[in-house]
Amino acid sequence: MFTITFANPKGGSGKTTSAMLLAEQIHEAGASVAILDCDPNQNIIQWAAQRQDEGRGVPFQVTPLPSEAAFLDTVESIQTKADYLIIDLEGTASTLVTFAISQSDLVLVPFEPTPMEARQAARAVQLVRSTSRAMKKTIGHALVLTRVNAAFQTSDEKDVRKDMEASDVPVLETAIVRRAPYTRIFREGYLLRELYDQASEEVRDSTNSQQERTLKPLASAIENAKTFAQEVVNNLPRQEAAA
Repeated sequence: MFTITFANPKGGSGKTTSAMLLAEQIHEAGASVAILDCDPNQNIIQWAAQRQDEGRGVPFQVTPLPSEAAFLDTVESIQTKADYLIIDLEGTASTLVTFAISQSDLVLVPFEPTPMEARQAARAVQLVRSTSRAMKKTIGHALVLTRVNAAFQTSDEKDVRKDMEASDVPVLETAIVRRAPYTRIFREGYLLRELYDQASEEVRDSTNSQQERTLKPLASAIENAKTFAQEVVNNLPRQEAAA
């Protein structure tokens, strides 16, 4: 059983999107996964509720945090039922964030590659390291670049990677690219694979060029998510990680 937490004191950094992409790919690989939504915005809870309302069901467990006081009990309960627990935290520094970090095998810190966001991400890394020291346990951690340009690596991204390497802060090689399907999954209540299958059916009788225009963005989004998930799993402590 692995617990992976997405943390960043800055809101809107891509935590929820990254958590959802990871959950889908773990599910697609055949492992059981659960998400604990600790974000007051409850975007993942709303995603699950939309699916239920439309009669499509939820492919993996999605649980809201009852209260901060119930956090540890909730985590322990979920950990007995899933291969992977993904915790999506609120965009703030709080006692809850420290609790979540202390229960994690790996903490991922998503952020856009700008100097301002890099400073906030560095704060999160420092909190992970302080918690690890206080708990006398190794807590894996890495930064995740989000909303990057799909066509090329910007100078900001290059500078951020260089600065983090100089500071001995690990950064995942795979970045989450800015892609329209990643917003659609929340707006429409779908998984990436479902969006692709739906689009495939819609263009089944279209020309090859039309099929490519429609399906290529979705295929690229899925491939990005799959590569991201595989790198995350590869960064987990060696147990029986499978994805």
